[in-house]
Amino acid sequence: MKNFTYQRLLTTVIAVLLTAGMSSARDKDSYGADVMNGLSNHGANLNKPYLTPGDRTYIVGTQDGNFPDLGWHVKGEMGGVWRGPIKLLDGFWARVTNVESGVSTWLDSAKEFIVYPFGSKFLYEPILDGVRVERFQFCPQGKEGVVITYAITNETGRRRTLDLEFTVKTDISPVWFSNENNISDAADSIFWNARRSVFTARDVKNPWFAVWGSTIPAVTHSIDVPTPIATIGMGKSASTIHRLTINPRKTKSVVFVVAGSDKSLDSALTTFDAIAQNHDRMLSQKKAYYLSIIKRAMINIPDKKLKEAFVWGKINAEWLVSDLPGIGRFEGAGAVEYPWLFGCDNSYAEQGIVATGDMDLPRSTLRTIKEVSEKANGNGRIIHEMSANGFVFNKGNTQETPHFAVAVWKVFEWTGDVKFLKDMYPYIKQGIHWLLTEQDQNGDKFPEGYGIMEVKGLNAELIDVAVYTEQDLEVASKMAAILGEPEVSKDYVQKAVQLKEKINTLFWDETEGSYCDFYGTREQAISATNGTIEQIRMGMKNGEDSLEAEKRITQYKELLRRFEKFPEGTSKGWITNANWVISTPMETGIAPKDKAIRLLNKVRNEHTGEYGPYLSGLEKQTMMTISTGVQAMAEARYGRTDEALWYIDRIVQTFGRLMPGSIAEVMPDMGCPVQAWTIYGLAVPLVTHIFGIEPHAYVNAITLSPHLPSTWNSISISDLPVGSTIISFTVKKSTAGSEYHLASKQADWNFTLHLEGLRGRSYVLNGTTSKAESDDIPLRGRENTIVVMNQR
Repeated sequence: MKNFTYQRLLTTVIAVLLTAGMSSARDKDSYGADVMNGLSNHGANLNKPYLTPGDRTYIVGTQDGNFPDLGWHVKGEMGGVWRGPIKLLDGFWARVTNVESGVSTWLDSAKEFIVYPFGSKFLYEPILDGVRVERFQFCPQGKEGVVITYAITNETGRRRTLDLEFTVKTDISPVWFSNENNISDAADSIFWNARRSVFTARDVKNPWFAVWGSTIPAVTHSIDVPTPIATIGMGKSASTIHRLTINPRKTKSVVFVVAGSDKSLDSALTTFDAIAQNHDRMLSQKKAYYLSIIKRAMINIPDKKLKEAFVWGKINAEWLVSDLPGIGRFEGAGAVEYPWLFGCDNSYAEQGIVATGDMDLPRSTLRTIKEVSEKANGNGRIIHEMSANGFVFNKGNTQETPHFAVAVWKVFEWTGDVKFLKDMYPYIKQGIHWLLTEQDQNGDKFPEGYGIMEVKGLNAELIDVAVYTEQDLEVASKMAAILGEPEVSKDYVQKAVQLKEKINTLFWDETEGSYCDFYGTREQAISATNGTIEQIRMGMKNGEDSLEAEKRITQYKELLRRFEKFPEGTSKGWITNANWVISTPMETGIAPKDKAIRLLNKVRNEHTGEYGPYLSGLEKQTMMTISTGVQAMAEARYGRTDEALWYIDRIVQTFGRLMPGSIAEVMPDMGCPVQAWTIYGLAVPLVTHIFGIEPHAYVNAITLSPHLPSTWNSISISDLPVGSTIISFTVKKSTAGSEYHLASKQADWNFTLHLEGLRGRSYVLNGTTSKAESDDIPLRGRENTIVVMNQR
């Protein structure tokens, strides 16, 4: 009877999976088309920023289609049309005039904004008695230019003659952190090239150029014309007018191209010509590129909101890519304020990006960080921030050096690229030496220096620095073993064991049931607290609510009084801020289970707001996607799947709150509208814990240990690249048992299905019934179907 039950269940499973296989391609095409149809703001957030992305150029403005002064890194200059490392335009505008009546209307207030993976569209209210206008813009891949198309529809029953005036305000200027390196902006000059029917502009003191024009000739052109809004800067304005005759209920499109160069006018003109002649093909190529991203690592889960956020998370990651000649191709941290290279942000982001199947971007990003760090530091230290001009602003907070090594190892696990590991390893070894010598002046194995939370005065032996250093030692020991350095490997292992023990004793406060912000002296605790008070007061000067700030200052003054009661020179762990990084011992899994569960519960009950952990559990002010994502991973490490999903859902709840198709840096709707490290919280706990995919690509192996949330009965992921293979994995629970199906492009890989509590139970593998001798089922070949009956 039991064998019959197994056989019947297996037959059903195979039938279902075969049907699913036939329909999966159709489902993938259908879902991909849905995503490519874009998302609307439905008329909300019209004064909020947007990003039209490209790897060589990008556009930032507001969702009403306007270009006000935005940003603070270069005050008021972070918007407009950018071609790193220079800005080309402050903005562009269009005006439509009815030739017969002379009545005109500026298109400066779109009623709706639609974001597509590949571009942006603005819809305007009907104007001039029956004229409808749409503006679509995109940045061709690998090209130093942008394309703007106005589609003008005559909705009336009579022929219309209209003038479309296209106005540009230049602002050819350098990126942030240029003045400090003797690169200065100057006034712009504009010239009309009658032969080409284009405007050219340049910065009069630098070889920076912009070119713009249309695919249809201009009937007139003007310089120093008015724009709908005034903007700062040393740019100049110019316009062209294009006459259109539109038959009843027909549409005409006018295409404008903007190109730029920081080398020569000829280069800018060449780019302009290439885009003007091939913009349709370039748009098709960009659409195809993004469709491939959507279809890569495609998931099907019961939570449709999470599925949507996950696929747009992959898209958002690609939006932030910069490809800068002479520097490299890398993931920027966030638009609009941080579109350049960061060590910290990418140590998180690349773990999420590689878990969604992108094998190339994480490697090129980490290579770029290493190469820039070698040039700027040369001692193993990893940079914090590099502007798009190649200059390093901050040579590195201490935690970035070990965290970088962790990211390298995670990417290596997914790619199996030994050459990549060989290239990274020597600098990682230097970094460990730097951490344990120069940054550990007192020799206690806790490196000193600022960590992720850049709190003024908190320049001490911090919890995140210690935890990521321990992880650095662990992964470097594995690197050393693979690369033929057994003695180095042994040394790193021993140091990691010692550091782990010290973290779990000296950083742990048993009374509070929490890891501490840092380990150090009473005097350091007092200094750090005073630094926080000073930082809050600086925020008050910048417009922060003074009443709320005074409440926070009162809290820290109370802490000061407590700290001052300790004897001078007291060394211990101190909780000065209860910063979210106290969860890093759980995120990495080095916390003992009893401590971990206690603190996980404490964070949820005492330190968590509507969208996840506060950056400071003491202040309870701000929540970010990274702190919430790390907390999700911390819960996952200890098998608390439902709790992990709760935190992931906090991130998902903010999807589209600031800009459609993305998640804001500061939840729910502040900071950068697109943020790289958000993919960490969306992808890493989902792919590595819920799907349970643990890659070991360097030995052609994958362990699958799925953990479905209590309310989910099925999950699937398809076309997930891992090393040289591509896998698809499906889990389906029923009242009778659980079904697992694994497909692999390559047959010569070793797979293991790990199910806790499997030992001693019977299962069916590809039609053969066996009894499990452990919790692991070894799998080989391209297709495997496993059925595990529920125990009775």
